[in-house]
Amino acid sequence: MNGLTQPSKGNYIPTEGMKGLLRRWFYLKFVQKKSTVELMATASDLRNKSALSIVALLDVDEQMISQVVDKKRLIFVQNCHAYLKGSGK
Repeated sequence: MNGLTQPSKGNYIPTEGMKGLLRRWFYLKFVQKKSTVELMATASDLRNKSALSIVALLDVDEQMISQVVDKKRLIFVQNCHAYLKGSGK
């Protein structure tokens, strides 16, 4: 999660840069209704692919996410989702 998060009282929150990427991919996926596969092909680097993957996981139940990611990553994904849901995108 290097460069993507800031430690905060044991939790991981997205950096300002990551928040911008999350908003961008949210807009393209959910407002412009582009498919995740189509968007992933346009993601230029690992950081963008990570942000897009987190956005795509908004469609997945949190319990299912917890089965495929480790605890620290789950906390980060949850914080990213909370940011997107609370930011008004």
